[in-house]
Amino acid sequence: MDFEAAIRQLQETEIVTAAIQARHAQFLKEHNQWLEQSTLAIARHEAWLANHERAMARHDVVMAEIEDKLNGLIGFVDDQVRNRKPE
Repeated sequence: MDFEAAIRQLQETEIVTAAIQARHAQFLKEHNQWLEQSTLAIARHEAWLANHERAMARHDVVMAEIEDKLNGLIGFVDDQVRNRKPE
């Protein structure tokens, strides 16, 4: 191989290497963007989930209060019916 052919081969290799590096850099850029978006989505989901869990805890408390009141009302009405004086 003569000197000019060796220079051409090195130039072609440099072009191919530059293209591979550019493709790799673009892939890394896109991957970093995806990772940032995924991290934000996870943070939003975790915030939503925490809010949902607080809402469900409040719901459970309210439902327990309603159950107590309903049981009291049922007991009161039952006593009224049982203790009704015949007319």
